[in-house]
Amino acid sequence: DIYLNRHVARQGRYLSLHDEVKNFPLQYWLRSAIIAAGALVVVIMLWVSVPLNMPFKFTLSWLKGAQTIEATTVDQLAKAHVRIGDTLRLTGTGMCNIRTPGSWSAKEDSPFLPFDCSQIVWNDAPPLPLPESDIVSKATALMQSVQRQLHPETDDDSRVSPALRSAIQKSGMVLLDDFGDIVLKTNDLCSAKDDCLRLKNALVNLGNTRNWEALTKRATAGKLDGVNVLLRPVSAESLENLVTTSTAPFVMRETSRAAQALNSPAPGGFLIASDEGSVLVNQPWPAVSLYDYPAHEQWSELRRLAGMLMHTPFHAEGIVTNLFTDANGTQHINLHRIPDRSGLWRYLGITLLLLSMLGCMAYHGIQALRRYQRHRQRMEEIQKYYESCLNPVLLPASDPQD
Repeated sequence: DIYLNRHVARQGRYLSLHDEVKNFPLQYWLRSAIIAAGALVVVIMLWVSVPLNMPFKFTLSWLKGAQTIEATTVDQLAKAHVRIGDTLRLTGTGMCNIRTPGSWSAKEDSPFLPFDCSQIVWNDAPPLPLPESDIVSKATALMQSVQRQLHPETDDDSRVSPALRSAIQKSGMVLLDDFGDIVLKTNDLCSAKDDCLRLKNALVNLGNTRNWEALTKRATAGKLDGVNVLLRPVSAESLENLVTTSTAPFVMRETSRAAQALNSPAPGGFLIASDEGSVLVNQPWPAVSLYDYPAHEQWSELRRLAGMLMHTPFHAEGIVTNLFTDANGTQHINLHRIPDRSGLWRYLGITLLLLSMLGCMAYHGIQALRRYQRHRQRMEEIQKYYESCLNPVLLPASDPQD
């Protein structure tokens, strides 16, 4: 049987195209595979372009009914039993954390280096003392001695009469009126044999001695007391630069060591960190970063920052995104800023979209596999059906029983 549009309706007694479609429907596996692949592409795009960690956490906390915690003391926060998803509003006095090599921080270019004020150490321990260093004191004493002698003030005590000093200045020369003091302070700072070699050689030449050991023996014995050294302006400038460059490594090394020594908070307490790297203190930002200062100014700047940031008021507000306790017993709390109403709906929408895409991908992926298997078996089942129709299997008749 053929329709007017040449569509075959029946051929023979059993072979029917309508029966084929009815009993063995076509399996549209490719359509399900395309839908599953499209859902997978959407999931990948969401994963790459949108941080999915926060939407999930906000949605779960919203479903659980997270609590809002306000604390002004460490004990209040400890008794609150903070959980991920809770909203925290903290106000108190703490210490900006110290940036250590290899440690995580949301903001790499902290304006308060080496302090990181996006992380606050909050405990009941007394604040640490300001850093001290004998080496920096020795370097400062050496630079001040050279500075005082090369650039004397009118009211400075000097072993040379004002008339003689004025005459020397008019001649264009520079006078060192306490050369032995420079030698002793240099030896006190550069005690190792390989320290300050260029400065030592320059002082040996000025002292007209064979080596550094002989010069220091003369200075220690007091044989350089009252010895004056005349320098040309170029030589004086060279000596001043040598002192500055020779003392710089000592000051920089002590500054770095002291900064790391401050990273020793008392056990326990909390470390409050901002996920976005927001500064949690209301302090004026330095005009220049610590390590951009000249070497001889870094120590004083570190002490200024330490005095300001080791015991400073802070305010932290946000939603808890991470909680863990380190080996020191300090509980780390990561906070994300509280989103506005539109942000909450956006996070909820992203979560629902992602879940729907995952469900769509799973459902249609399974359907595609099942339909593909049925598609491969369809022709075989049709042939078996026709075979059973054309060659029916006759069951043997049973014997009648009396």
